[in-house]
Amino acid sequence: MKGLSARITSSMESQKPYIAMMFIQFVYAGMALFSKAAIGAGMNPFVFVAYRQAFASLALTPFSFFLERKKAPRPSFYLLCKIFFASLFGITLSLNLYSVALKNTSATVATASTNTVPAITIIIAVFLRMEIITLKHYYGVAKVVGTIICLSGALVVALYKVLQ
Repeated sequence: MKGLSARITSSMESQKPYIAMMFIQFVYAGMALFSKAAIGAGMNPFVFVAYRQAFASLALTPFSFFLERKKAPRPSFYLLCKIFFASLFGITLSLNLYSVALKNTSATVATASTNTVPAITIIIAVFLRMEIITLKHYYGVAKVVGTIICLSGALVVALYKVLQ
């Protein structure tokens, strides 16, 4: 019986990343529904994003302070500026656009549109020559197929809503 217990524990250890990914997807779905409810009840989408960012900062700051305090080097002013602009034009702009989409459409359409982010990222990286896609390797084919799947999924949802 001890061998069975060890095998189950070993099997669960190998499944942790998949369980974590599924949990994150449930959190994203819950956040989309919560966001739609808050914005649908009359909350300004931009104020909602500000509250969401403030809550995330307050929730994550203790972890970064206590867990990374001894490991991380002291950030320079230049690095802090890069982080500020990356967060301002990255996640904050994305969340504001997402919140406006939630206000004007359903949670399903807004969530489906977020699936285009990886596809758009890879397309921009290819155009800026930061990413090279070689179709001779399986990972190059995976990038192309993944991009097509992301964009076609969002296109199907958009066309379904338009044709309805």
